[in-house]
Amino acid sequence: MTAVRDLVDSGVEWLGQLPSDWTVATLGRECWVRARLGWKGLKADEYVCDAGYPMLSTPDIKGPSIDFQSAARITKARFDESPEIMLQVGDVLLTKDGSTIGTANIVRDLPEPTTLNGSIALLTPSRLLDGRYLYYVVVSQYAQAVFDRLRGGAGVPHLFQRDINRVRIPLPPLDEQCAIAEYLDHETSHIDALIAKQEEFIGLLHERRTATIGTATGWERELPDSWRRLRLLHLFKSTGSGTTPANDEILDAASGDVAWVTTSELREERIATTQRAISYSTVQKYSALKVFPAGTLLIAMYGATIGRTGILGSPAATNQACCALVGPVGASAEFVEYSIIAAREWLLLEASGGGQPNVNQEKVRSFRIPVPPLDEQEEIVAGLEEVTRRIGNLIGKTREHIALAKERRSALITAAVTGQIDVRTARKVS
Repeated sequence: MTAVRDLVDSGVEWLGQLPSDWTVATLGRECWVRARLGWKGLKADEYVCDAGYPMLSTPDIKGPSIDFQSAARITKARFDESPEIMLQVGDVLLTKDGSTIGTANIVRDLPEPTTLNGSIALLTPSRLLDGRYLYYVVVSQYAQAVFDRLRGGAGVPHLFQRDINRVRIPLPPLDEQCAIAEYLDHETSHIDALIAKQEEFIGLLHERRTATIGTATGWERELPDSWRRLRLLHLFKSTGSGTTPANDEILDAASGDVAWVTTSELREERIATTQRAISYSTVQKYSALKVFPAGTLLIAMYGATIGRTGILGSPAATNQACCALVGPVGASAEFVEYSIIAAREWLLLEASGGGQPNVNQEKVRSFRIPVPPLDEQEEIVAGLEEVTRRIGNLIGKTREHIALAKERRSALITAAVTGQIDVRTARKVS
């Protein structure tokens, strides 16, 4: 049962009603807001390994707690250049640049002197503002909606410091701020633990799926005498790839004649729809563009997506990052796809290049996989489709549970920091 209290209109858009003994304040009056503008020519090659001081970036503050270990590190000289953004316990960190605007965390402990990069604003609360309460206000649905509205900048979304200062927040008496923070620490820790277990379960399901596919396709066991190791070029009539036309020739899916596939659409499943398409005239214009038939197996050849796969559900062209295996001969395209999924780490060993390792068509064509007789391939595919379907359903349901838990967490935080529930009574009731 949730405790309820008398509320009055706050006079603030989106904030709604507040308890009558609460006030409304601006962030700039109740905390010191600042951020680093640039890094005085700091370059990545100046980062140090074990020595120096952590410099947090947005990925380091995304989790339930701040990840000091993963942060880049800078020298003492660089650290000392910016004393105003050296962290202290109770500080709230708020991402102000890019797609992750609004990501926040609080410094609950400080294992060593630490600073921030330019993407994070630092909010140090006054003596009349509890840092934990401030953190929960910042991550509430109310504040996140305000930050979303304040995004500016011509290209990359940005929260300006002057706008952060003007954000109006609910301000209960200090003792109630502390009570709200303690209540939310207790309640959200239980929700976070549940989410962590669900995410761990998803990881185990993915491992089970990978292991099942690896065993079934012969990568994780001794091969029967009837199996052979064959190059992919011997299992398909032909291989090919594609290219990227000019920007104005790439159309949305509804406006084009021929579906156009990129590696972002290779998700280890049949490709039924694409985001982009091209016209017949564009296909005729570019000799590198081929329309591959339904049933073609696509394999990603570039960067982080190497080894990702998809089978065309209808005819389509591709960009140059996809290798197309066309017309299976004595092989099931579905079996080969499962085999490539299981063999991704081996395929990655074939990659070459510096910053973005790649494989080419020749390496894909030459790649060997274990191949059973065709009738056995079909039996394996049928079994794997059933197992992976069940695992996929479990993963989907678990993700739904996680989403619901996150929604509950967000709603609980918002209700507490806006006084919709009286946490001092709610703890006793619960």
